[in-house]
Amino acid sequence: MSFNFKRVCQDALALQTTKYTVCGAISFEGVVYPLGSDTKVLSSVFELFTRPIVASIANDYGFELVEPLAQNHYPDFTLMKGRDDRKKIAIDVKTTYIDNPGDTFSYTLGGYTSFMRPGNESKNIVFPFGDYSEHWVIGYVYERVAAKKSGTQKTYSIRELDDVPLPYKNVRVFVQEKWKIASDHAGSGNTTNIGSITAHIDGFQQGLGRFSSESEFLHYWRNYCRTDAERTGKFRNIAEYKEWLKSNGKLSKG
Repeated sequence: MSFNFKRVCQDALALQTTKYTVCGAISFEGVVYPLGSDTKVLSSVFELFTRPIVASIANDYGFELVEPLAQNHYPDFTLMKGRDDRKKIAIDVKTTYIDNPGDTFSYTLGGYTSFMRPGNESKNIVFPFGDYSEHWVIGYVYERVAAKKSGTQKTYSIRELDDVPLPYKNVRVFVQEKWKIASDHAGSGNTTNIGSITAHIDGFQQGLGRFSSESEFLHYWRNYCRTDAERTGKFRNIAEYKEWLKSNGKLSKG
């Protein structure tokens, strides 16, 4: 039976659903520093939750686990059978928050002008893009908890752990292939990042993205222009992309 990363990872994550209770950093002297609500700090916390899970999967299924040496390199984790393996598995951890249980949310899914494009296959990526056969997202969403500023500025002792304010609650997580949750527009303003769908968590779990296949996703984003002015003369969304394919006689989307 072939290795099914989604099934294996979901099973491992299911055992962690009640344990997202990291409330701070602790010194050797036993001083607890509360996390606070900084989203970058919390993203790092959820990556810490993920690391032992991925490491356990690697150990159980005979993979080598590799993490990037540079902060801005994709992906967060690579599973491989060796450096010459051309079926490496890329795993990226994404985290965001909502303010109310019924809110929708979205992510940015990495750049579209670097390793995805011919000639740049080794730019900002741990191994060349062509070495990867699967690209997965482990996505976390949490509800923000408002806390008094004074509570996050003070320190605590080990005996006071119950008093340390937790800046999040109701953590939920999904595992999905990257292309299946991608939208057809850039994320985060004018940056060259792929945007995800905007949905509730079930939309991410079901993979309700804009593309019918991974090859269509790759071809779309390899040809997506950097600026709105350039996109106006080419395509800005999936409907215009299909018209562009027809007008240019591009029947293959490989």
